Amino acid sequence: MSSRPQVDRVRSFLSRIEIGVAQRDITPPVGISSNPWGKSLTAISTGVHRPLMSAAMLIKAERERFLVTLDLGWIGCYECDLINFRGRVVAELGIDIDDLIVNLSQTHKGPPFCIHEEPREGAEFVPAYIEKVITTVVEICKEARTNIQSADITWSYGSCDLATVRDLPVGINDVVGYNPELIAANTLVVGRVTAIDGTNLATLVNYGCHPTTMGWDSSLISPDFVGQARALIEERTGAPMFFLQGACGNVGPRIQYSGDPKVADTNGEMLGYSTLATLAGMLPPASDYEFNGLFISSTTLADWQVVPVIPNSTVKSKKVMASLTHKPLLTEAAMRANWAKVTASTSVLNFRIRKQFQMRIDYVKEGGKVHHPIWIWRIGDAVLIAHCGEAYFEMAEELRLRNPDQVILFLDMSNGPGYLYVPTRTAYERNAYQASQTLLAPGGFEEMLEIINGEISNF
Repeated sequence: MSSRPQVDRVRSFLSRIEIGVAQRDITPPVGISSNPWGKSLTAISTGVHRPLMSAAMLIKAERERFLVTLDLGWIGCYECDLINFRGRVVAELGIDIDDLIVNLSQTHKGPPFCIHEEPREGAEFVPAYIEKVITTVVEICKEARTNIQSADITWSYGSCDLATVRDLPVGINDVVGYNPELIAANTLVVGRVTAIDGTNLATLVNYGCHPTTMGWDSSLISPDFVGQARALIEERTGAPMFFLQGACGNVGPRIQYSGDPKVADTNGEMLGYSTLATLAGMLPPASDYEFNGLFISSTTLADWQVVPVIPNSTVKSKKVMASLTHKPLLTEAAMRANWAKVTASTSVLNFRIRKQFQMRIDYVKEGGKVHHPIWIWRIGDAVLIAHCGEAYFEMAEELRLRNPDQVILFLDMSNGPGYLYVPTRTAYERNAYQASQTLLAPGGFEEMLEIINGEISNF
């Protein structure tokens, strides 16, 4: 009999890089417009459930790259994003525009981040708030520069059952709501960031789920489930939590659209405790698990030991412009006729139509193609993929299946505007909301999947 098992070493997914971290509260003033639901009677906020936060991570290699998270919903147009927001931030930092990834949590209980949205009650506070957020992002990025240090990241896949499929067949179409007949992927990606002495510096949490727990009956500013998850993780680790919204186009909480913030906290506990369980299962930083031989007790036992290793220190990045086929472009009259019967308010309908025309300006090019930007960063043994859209969860899962030798972080809602839905072919067949709203023609999901997989396979 062989004295060693066939698999005698379990390799961890690791990174060792220079990192700086900073975090800041970006909660807006009460009274600001922060209830964008079409069914809401008023947009005005009357209180705060939990604070909205922003966090910045500087990754320093041959040049600086910044990863920023914001508890915000969406950015409405090219001008407010690339020119007024990201353009100003990178100018202040002296970096290239593609060395900044800004990921939004997509809470539906925060202020609009665009001065061109259809004005609702409390909109007079929005311009000053946007300016505050931009200033804060610059400040925390500069603060991250002041505490740069060598750090280890231990990556691990975990699981969380918060997200459920939100395409529900009702008659011949799908509506947006919990579907008890389908099971969403439960993959959770956790990165534990520690200083060389073992001190916790940050926790990265990549998970796809729409923050739609808090519905129109609540007038509270809220990060939704992200807030309670953050509170639990930060209390245990003593370090900032970065929530990175994952592939969420067709997933949301089972219990949602609630006016009770306790429901959001319960959903947050699911994500928070799942993350803590994943952290608890990790080996110490910079280590693998290796078979160390056999010994005899009341039977023959296998001895496994934690062994030190040198983590992967590779950092590189690229931007890919995916050329995807778009649908026939509707006139305004056609859009109004199609969407009026399923949209609760004129202001929301106007917003959707204006967004459609703005996306055409920003993304539709000659030849019937949408030019969709995708950012790909290699961080040691992990590959981070970010895009300004909302992909169906199957996108991230398929990429992970095809690339088992590296951890895949997939980020929706990054470096907008646009936020194109990227639905599977089935969504078009069922006339799902996401398929009706996107500019992409059927097959766009599959085109984008192949483009990304080709880019990362040898990256």
